[in-house]
Amino acid sequence: MRTAERLFALVVGAVLIGCSGSSDSADSSKGSNDAGEKGDTVGTYDGPVADAACPSLPAAGSWKNISPPGSNYTTTYTGINAVVTRPDNPAVDYTGADSNGIFKSTDCGATWALVNTGANAAAMSSGRPWSMFIDPVTPDVMYVVQGYGASGLWKSTNAGVDWQQILTPNITSAFYSGGQITGISMDPTDHTHLVVESHGNCASGHACAGESTDSGATWTLIDLTAVGAWAESSTVAIVNRKTWLYCGLFSGLFRTADEGASWQTMQDMGALPSCNYYESYVWQASDGRYYVPAIAYAGPGLLQSPSNDTSSWTIVANSPQADLLMPTEVNLVAAKNDGTYWTAT
Repeated sequence: MRTAERLFALVVGAVLIGCSGSSDSADSSKGSNDAGEKGDTVGTYDGPVADAACPSLPAAGSWKNISPPGSNYTTTYTGINAVVTRPDNPAVDYTGADSNGIFKSTDCGATWALVNTGANAAAMSSGRPWSMFIDPVTPDVMYVVQGYGASGLWKSTNAGVDWQQILTPNITSAFYSGGQITGISMDPTDHTHLVVESHGNCASGHACAGESTDSGATWTLIDLTAVGAWAESSTVAIVNRKTWLYCGLFSGLFRTADEGASWQTMQDMGALPSCNYYESYVWQASDGRYYVPAIAYAGPGLLQSPSNDTSSWTIVANSPQADLLMPTEVNLVAAKNDGTYWTAT
């Protein structure tokens, strides 16, 4: 079964599963270069993929609530916060449930079981796991945060059973509340390269981030004074090792070409860019152009760059205002946090 046959959306705190009815192709990036800069290692899975069956998929064009029991928006503050799929088996999914832990499904979301049953199980059920990543090269490695729960960046090396906090003291002492994180960004060209942003002003009084180039073993503090004070709906999105974007819904779009040492303000034509601060969504099409979702006061909202160049941006005519982008093998989905979504092929 192809990954594109299932599309997960986070809408009003629930996991919804839908089945697409198209077989047209839309390519997503397998590693951005931004004029040639690449990481030292790989960023995508290149191994065998299980031909997994999903007998409970809804009809094409319809949606079904498949949230784990007790994790809906009606019973918790934020419900479901993140959904990730294993690259080697598209029937295996993980989701983070507010104050309820990390759940795993082996049948495309038809059934779920709590997976964080080992080390630090209580910490994994302490907050809102609003940002989660599976290492695309080594899928047993996972990363998650616990918003307003146990501080730090949590890592599992055995597919979600055991977890360890991996931020080093130079980061936890600088970050808000001992290591509260807004979102995780993983380099699409190098799976060992991570950037996390503090979920609040740092000890410096400004926004800051932490960078690791060895899968979280060591960390460097990145000063984000140039982008201003921290605010909700902001995040760092990695393009490659040296080039990153910073999206701030209330501060604008910024770019660094020197690994966070300096930042330049990008022209956003009055739009309010949203890289989706929980899990950054900056998409590169097969022609090399990058896309960032945005909310504008009026008019279209999708931002577009030239091919392999994130130093300039224009608004795509007739594009929807959106909070996030999700590329699949068949189309590009733009969605708002009120449950409205659009598709483009």
